[in-house]
Amino acid sequence: MHALSRLLPRALAAALALCLAASAGLAAGGPSELAGIRLGQNVDELSGKLASTTVDRSPQRPSLGVVPVAPLPGFRSGYVDVGLCAKPGRVVRVKLNYADESLAFFNKIMEALKKRYGEPKEWRGNAFGTLRTWKWGLRSPSGEPVSLILMHYEGDDGAFTDGNSIRIAATSMVREEELCRAAEKKISAADEKNARGAMNAEALGLDWFLPR
Repeated sequence: MHALSRLLPRALAAALALCLAASAGLAAGGPSELAGIRLGQNVDELSGKLASTTVDRSPQRPSLGVVPVAPLPGFRSGYVDVGLCAKPGRVVRVKLNYADESLAFFNKIMEALKKRYGEPKEWRGNAFGTLRTWKWGLRSPSGEPVSLILMHYEGDDGAFTDGNSIRIAATSMVREEELCRAAEKKISAADEKNARGAMNAEALGLDWFLPR
């Protein structure tokens, strides 16, 4: 009995250590790549995977540029978001739309993601079942925080992409670009104010500035 009481704490400690190791492995086991496109990679390195070399400013996020991807096996379309300020051309987000738009395929991908990354942390669907969105908060092998979103939509709202889509984003890289853009806007506003001041000074005429 005494021997068992001595062994029990050791067994509990070992089990706890295993649980902690498993959770740590999961935390650092998030994705950093989707269909051969890696977060943090520069668009110059993605020859053959992008439909264009032109980077357009994203209408939803002015701090980022957007480039459509070329046709990829198993996907019908997609795009990458890239930096425009902190690190121009750096891929910070990848979104791809699966060729298979069925709910059955969505459920299949969902189960595979749960086995790989555990249960998702956030649900963003609606009560009608036309929108099903699950989100994971993970970390890449390098420790970079990464969000993973799987979505299924079947409806008439043009704000959502029909069918099944998946997205990974390096959240701290996205934030870097947002902060850089905000700083740029402050500088631009200051330059514009100074320019207006200079114009007003010119309107006063040179004689205004001379002693009489």
